[in-house]
Amino acid sequence: MRRPDTLLYGIEDIPPARFAFGLALQQVAFLGALLAVPAFFARSAGMDQAAFLNLAACGLIYSAVALLLQAWGRFGIGAGIFLPVQGTTSVLPVLALGLAHSGLGGGFGMFAVSGLSMILFSFVIKRLRAIFTVEVAGLAMLLIGAGIGIIGLNLIFSTQGSAGPQPERVAVAGATLAVMVACNVWGRSGLKFFATVTGLGFGLVLATAGGLLTDVDIAAFEGAAVLHLPVLQQFGWHFEMEALVPAIITGFSLSLTSMGVQTVAQRFNDADFKRPDLDSVGRGVRAEGIAQIFASLINAMPMAASGGAASLALASGCTSRHLAIWTAGLLFLIALCPKVIVAWMIVPPEVLGALFLFLSSFATIGGIQMIGSRMLDNRRSLAIGIALLVGISYGDIHDQLERMFPGAHYVAFSQFALALTTAVALQALFRFGIRRKTRQSFAVADTHFEDMIAFVEAQGKLWGARHEAVKRAELASWQAFELLRDSNLLAPGAEAIELETQQDEYNLTIFIRYRGTLPVLATHPPSHDEMLDDGDAPQRMAGYLINRLADNARTRMAGSQAELKLDFRD
Repeated sequence: MRRPDTLLYGIEDIPPARFAFGLALQQVAFLGALLAVPAFFARSAGMDQAAFLNLAACGLIYSAVALLLQAWGRFGIGAGIFLPVQGTTSVLPVLALGLAHSGLGGGFGMFAVSGLSMILFSFVIKRLRAIFTVEVAGLAMLLIGAGIGIIGLNLIFSTQGSAGPQPERVAVAGATLAVMVACNVWGRSGLKFFATVTGLGFGLVLATAGGLLTDVDIAAFEGAAVLHLPVLQQFGWHFEMEALVPAIITGFSLSLTSMGVQTVAQRFNDADFKRPDLDSVGRGVRAEGIAQIFASLINAMPMAASGGAASLALASGCTSRHLAIWTAGLLFLIALCPKVIVAWMIVPPEVLGALFLFLSSFATIGGIQMIGSRMLDNRRSLAIGIALLVGISYGDIHDQLERMFPGAHYVAFSQFALALTTAVALQALFRFGIRRKTRQSFAVADTHFEDMIAFVEAQGKLWGARHEAVKRAELASWQAFELLRDSNLLAPGAEAIELETQQDEYNLTIFIRYRGTLPVLATHPPSHDEMLDDGDAPQRMAGYLINRLADNARTRMAGSQAELKLDFRD
């Protein structure tokens, strides 16, 4: 793993305390803005202010535990990365079912089932490497970024009653965004670290001076207690059979979300990223599943892995997992301070919208780059293209889906979940009929460079290989073909050379078979004098180039047939 140039502190680096505290404060400021989901649920369930503050406090404690488990990375638990969780609407259907049948205790009790399903799913994730491919991970990254950006734009241009967007509110959002961009692009390292919290502070000052904070907001802040110990399990804990299947499906959906966001984090932390590390992803999903069970026990609303927090870590230049200790500590402290929770809830939406819009660009462009790094055939293009269109049109088809299929809300509860489920399902479907091996014979006398390139490129697209690996395979194959054609290695009467391609998730392998003798794959090139004086030197040079282009090259004889095996790491 090579640390990207955009990061000053990578996963294992330990940032200085003064930076770590500021970066943790910045992350907490972002995560606190996402308490809107429990606030929405509290209003719909008819909770009073005290019950909501207690729910939010338990959520913060759970969030801290989930963050520490994820960063731990020991004994098969946690991916060993900095990856916070955030509020999600995906858990609301289970809560609603529990509320309808046995009160809130039934809903929170079923989250233990969701957590258990995540733990079980984490052990089979590695078997999904053929389905959860790099382009699917890139789609997840793109959707995360687009989702954050859409939320930001909605917050900026939100209307007050029947009136349209107010120019002064949009101006505050624009100024907040401008400060974040200026700090991140032109600021020195210290200022770049805290671009978002600087922009948030500036936007909050502007909003206060512009009268965007209402008297009700100020009164709610002044009336909140400074310190208060939260009550754990305030709603009780029950098992509700009616919610069993929805709870399992919710766990699966949250696992997919975690897979996508963890892949985003891996991409952010590795300049040489090629494919998701599904072993690490499995440990990460396991940690979230254990944290879900803990959330069930203390009556906290479970959350999903936060793509926004991962983008914020990239934007600030620090993805160190040691930052989890500082962030978790602040979350624990704020859970004891209702006044701070209320302060989060009254931050003007325009200020938060600017923050979300700023963060969305990093994940969106990263997703496009990941998809573009692979060669896509029609099957993969259809899987990614249809899923992307489903995600884009989510707002238009969501209600219709739920009307047509009453159980659709368990999968279509969010743009991200619906699009990613569609991509994974189509990838699995389109694998039917794919041959793991493809053979083609090329006439020695009539084959041209373009024929060889077209064949190898078609195989690369079929398997979604990296452009760089396929280009090397094309050059090495043609170099071998020219070497055999222009030398005396082919047996008399041999008119064709056979190419067979074979690919798994890690390697593209090309077998070149013919009747004749084996070439010499030199490990060192011939000297300048040898190239001038030795008639066999050009053949040795060709063998050397083949050896260099392939990551592994071997030759063998099988009776009268010679075989050249070339491996290219994908």
